[in-house]
Amino acid sequence: MNAILEAASLTKRYHDFTLGDISLEIPGGCIVAFFGPIGAGKTTLMKLLAHQIPASTGAVRVFGLSYDDREREIKNRIGYVPQEPSFYADRSVGFNARFAAPFFERWDGGAFYRILDEFKISREKPVKHLSRGQKTLFSIALALSHEADLLILDEPTAGLDIVLRRTILDRLRQFVSDGERTVVVASHITDGLEEIAEYVNFLDEGKLVFRSEKDELLARWKRVHFREGALSPDLIRQFTDVRVQPFGSSGLIRDFSAVREQLAAGIAAGDVKVENARLDEILIAMLKGE
Repeated sequence: MNAILEAASLTKRYHDFTLGDISLEIPGGCIVAFFGPIGAGKTTLMKLLAHQIPASTGAVRVFGLSYDDREREIKNRIGYVPQEPSFYADRSVGFNARFAAPFFERWDGGAFYRILDEFKISREKPVKHLSRGQKTLFSIALALSHEADLLILDEPTAGLDIVLRRTILDRLRQFVSDGERTVVVASHITDGLEEIAEYVNFLDEGKLVFRSEKDELLARWKRVHFREGALSPDLIRQFTDVRVQPFGSSGLIRDFSAVREQLAAGIAAGDVKVENARLDEILIAMLKGE
């Protein structure tokens, strides 16, 4: 695996919170998602990976380069969208774009305004009159307009309606379609991102507690629907998130391959049905330690 981004023993300490000892490698040509509850450390990690704040310990390398001696070169190739974008609030969208443009060697003003029109944001509108979602869209338009090789996005779909959220997700999928560029995205909700992410990471209380290829994760975790009496009590006790309903029950199993044979008879009889678990169900079960 050729890593486009690497973190080694990365730590950030605040007086009341520590993001602790994060080590990871992110390959090129894919979408990598970091999920976790609010306060888990996702925003801190995104800021560290984009070198918006200094690390307490550890190091980050991007494109095989170190921020210590190649920061300008690296940031020229990154599109960073923070959770709360910061602009000149009293000035127009167009002014803010013109201010940002000289920082990027490959800035494409035509592409920027085409994306802005797609997002239905007026270039003449003062930034202070944009909604939170519109500010995020403006920030995404900037990130997509200088031929970046890596996007680092913090809660990019927050505050967006379902249509714009789908537009952003499609844009991200298109961005990595050449097999060379990469998206790193953090979110406290999985809505839509579970469809496009190829790698899933889970943060909780400042720790990276889980990492997996998404397809591998979904192959292990399944939701099993069963009629009363179709499964043994011992087998049901292995389920988590058991839901009892009038016409049958269901539960999550964390290792489907381990119980496949025990379910076979019920499946053949039509008393048991197995379906893919949703990513949010899996992450909630992990958060609860189930």
